Amino acid sequence: MPTSFDTDGVVEEEPFGKERGPAPGRRPARIAVIGGGFSGVLTAIHLLWRCQPGERIYLIEKNGRLGQGLAFGTRHPQHVLNVRAENMSAFADEPAHFARWLARQEGDEAVGVVSPAGIFARRELYGRYIQGLLADAIVRQGGAANFYLIDDEAVGLRAEDGGWSLETGCGRSYEMDAVVLAIGNFPPDSQNRPGYMADPWGRETLAGIGADEPILLLGTGLTMVDLCLALRAEGYRGQITAISRNGRLPHAHAPSAAWQGLKLEAGDRGSLTRLVRAIRRNVRMAEAEGVGWRGVMDALRPHIATLWQEMTEVDRRRFLRHVRSIWDIHRHRMAPSHAAALQSEIDQGTLRVLAGRVRGIEAEADGAGARVSYAPKGMQTPVQASFARVINCAGLGTDVNRLRSPLIKSLLSQGFATSDPLRLGLATSAAGALIDKEGRLQRRLYAVGPITRGTFWEITSVPDIRAQAEQVALTALTAARQVKG
Repeated sequence: MPTSFDTDGVVEEEPFGKERGPAPGRRPARIAVIGGGFSGVLTAIHLLWRCQPGERIYLIEKNGRLGQGLAFGTRHPQHVLNVRAENMSAFADEPAHFARWLARQEGDEAVGVVSPAGIFARRELYGRYIQGLLADAIVRQGGAANFYLIDDEAVGLRAEDGGWSLETGCGRSYEMDAVVLAIGNFPPDSQNRPGYMADPWGRETLAGIGADEPILLLGTGLTMVDLCLALRAEGYRGQITAISRNGRLPHAHAPSAAWQGLKLEAGDRGSLTRLVRAIRRNVRMAEAEGVGWRGVMDALRPHIATLWQEMTEVDRRRFLRHVRSIWDIHRHRMAPSHAAALQSEIDQGTLRVLAGRVRGIEAEADGAGARVSYAPKGMQTPVQASFARVINCAGLGTDVNRLRSPLIKSLLSQGFATSDPLRLGLATSAAGALIDKEGRLQRRLYAVGPITRGTFWEITSVPDIRAQAEQVALTALTAARQVKG
C-alpha cells in the first residue's frame, strides 16, 4: 500500500489493493473523479469509505500530484492558510482532525504562523495532510474496492449505455457509471504577453526580474498579499505597487469565535437589501456584547449557500457588482502576521496600494517591462507609469466558455453542460448534478468544488467543500449502482 502519492510511474493497470470480483447478482459500479486537488481527493475518500466489494474508483489527475491543486501545491514557507487550523479539518464531524494532525508534525517551521488569533498552517503541509488521508482510506477499505490512480488528462465524455465513456489524452477509454468533475480553480482568463503575467503562480512569472525593479500587482486581495510577501522572502527589494478598483485590503483575523446570537428572520431573506441590513443589525448586536463583526461573519458561514440560492438572479448580480469587494475583505481575512508585514511595507513606502482602474497595458519598445495607463479613483485623466513586470493578482477565471480545457469544451459542445447565468462556473443543482443546455439534470454527471460557485457562491475553501464532497460522493455512488450491468 502506498503511503504517499508522488505518482511518477503509477498507471491505471495496477489498482491499489487486491482486485476483487463484484458482489453476486450485479456488475460493480465504476466511478471516475476527475481532478486530484482537495475537492477530488476528498470525494474519492468518501467513495472509498462507502464502496462494496468489486466496485471501482478512478481518480484522474493530469499533473500527477494529489491533494495539492492551486491552493496547496506551493512550497513557499510564506504561503499559509487563510483559515485557522482549528477550522481546516477535512471532516465536519471531526472538527479537530487537522489540528491534531498538525500537532504531531515536528519542528516549529512545520506549523506556519502561530498567533493569538490561532494557528495558520503552511499550505504545503495541508497538501501532505490530504495525501495522507487518501492513503489511509485505501488501507481502511482493505481492498474491498479497486482504486485506480490515472496520471493522465480527461479530455472527453460521451453518453453511453446509461453511463459515460471517458477519454483521456493518451488515447485510452474507460466506461463509467458516474463521473464527478472536481477540476478545482480555473486558470486566469487572460494570457501572458510581454511585460504581463496572467498567472501569479506560474514558474516564469518572477523569472528575470531585477531585485530593485518596480513591479505592479493587479488586485489587492489575498493573492496580492501572498505574492508580495513571497517576493520579499526571496530577496526582492524593489517598489511594489498594487491597484484595484477600490484599493481595499483584506482585514486580519483576530481572536474571536462565531457569534451564537445570529438572527436572520424570514423577512431578511431573499432580498439583498434586506439581507445587508440584517447583517449590519447583527453586527451591532454582537458588538454590544463585545464580540465584533468577525464573529458575525463566521456565524454566517453555514448559511451562505442557502442565502445565495434564495436571492433572485438580479440581486446576485447586484451583489457581484456592488457588494462583493466589501464582502471579500471581511469574509476572506489574512493571518495577523501577514497583516503586520503588509502594514510595515506601506508605512515604509515600499508598498503602494492604489484605488483606480487600469486602462491599458503595453509592452515597452525594448520588450523589457510594460507601460501601464491607469486612472486613479475619482480622476478621469489617466496616469502613465512603467514597470518591470505587471502580474495579475485580481483572481482566477470563472467563465467556463473561456476555459481551454478539452473536457469542458467537449461537455459544452455536446450540450451536457452549460454555464450558470452569472458565468461563475457550471450550472448545477443543489445536489451537484450538472444541468444541460436544455435545463435537464444529468443524473450521473456531477461537479464539486469551485466549478459550482454559481450555485453555492462560497465553495472555494475547505469548510465549504468538505460537506459538498461527502454529499456528491454518496449521490454519485447511489446513481452508479442503478446502472444495469
